[in-house]
Amino acid sequence: MNSFRLYLYSQIVRWLPETRFFGLKVKLLRWCGATIGENVRICSSATFIGVGQLTIGDDVWIGPGAFMSPNKDATIQIGSYIDIAPQVMILTGSHKIEPMGEHIGGEGYSASVVVGDGCWLGARCVLLPGVTLKQKTIVAAGAIVTKPIDEEMVLVAGVPAKVVKQYK
Repeated sequence: MNSFRLYLYSQIVRWLPETRFFGLKVKLLRWCGATIGENVRICSSATFIGVGQLTIGDDVWIGPGAFMSPNKDATIQIGSYIDIAPQVMILTGSHKIEPMGEHIGGEGYSASVVVGDGCWLGARCVLLPGVTLKQKTIVAAGAIVTKPIDEEMVLVAGVPAKVVKQYK
């Protein structure tokens, strides 16, 4: 995505009502370089930064204060029929831990994040770099997902998140 256009996007949407003008927000994000499907509703306080590719499918809700950060080396791919609750964070970059270095947060790395169709991301959950969620995964509020979830139709919860219930 284009970082200058994202800056302009953020300046425009901050003046829009939280849950109105969804079509305008989608058009502006497409202008920034995102690929967005039909019937996507994005709250005005959702934040998008970074120059990486952002793809959002059809019928997606992105709640207030959500934060997404694709970078040049990693993408965020959100499927269709997804609900993203308030203050969810989806991150594609972090740092390797280097206990003997001057900064314990050492060399940076990037990894893409994929959210499968039909998922529900609970309030204030975090998806870290490299996470893939299979179809219809529920991430509990406050959970921190640190690795791919290999099963579908499950509830994951905790820090770090693990499967706590299956819905098959």
